[in-house]
Amino acid sequence: MIRKWFIPVVSLAVLFAVAPVWAAKSAAVLPDVSLTAQAQHPNESDPGNEHKHHKGKMTRKDFEAYRLEKLKEIATYFGIQAEGKTAEQLKKEVEAAKVANKEKWEAFKAEHQAKRLEHLRNIAKEHGISTEGKTSEQLREELFQLHGGKGKRPHRLEDHDRANEDDNTKQKAKQSEV
Repeated sequence: MIRKWFIPVVSLAVLFAVAPVWAAKSAAVLPDVSLTAQAQHPNESDPGNEHKHHKGKMTRKDFEAYRLEKLKEIATYFGIQAEGKTAEQLKKEVEAAKVANKEKWEAFKAEHQAKRLEHLRNIAKEHGISTEGKTSEQLREELFQLHGGKGKRPHRLEDHDRANEDDNTKQKAKQSEV
């Protein structure tokens, strides 16, 4: 019985004794994983970081500056002092103000939707599109069609159309109830 188990036990003992040595040698041969990961995904704090946002037009630094400007604009609207605060502090205060003053937040959104509509009307006029009585969505759709449908993904259009159909059926149901 002892002879039967002797060879496997000895071979396992030798294997466990040599395993740390093999592991140390293989670790020395393999490249450093942290260096390769950093080369593929550079940190945001790297000065040479040129990761692009929004279809390659903005770098990360540009995008963060843009977000900070938007936060400052909202903070000014709510009467929050924005000077000397980090983006995180400002964001927390703006979120608290949004919750506390829901009517004021809705008014802010309405102002910006009006600005967006005016911007779309100006663009549509430049392209010779009539703007009277059209919503921003209608203007966007006409500009989209004018430019040959560039940049719009088909599944998004389907989702949008499906949502409009659902809204129309709900409105008709409400009208029939009244």
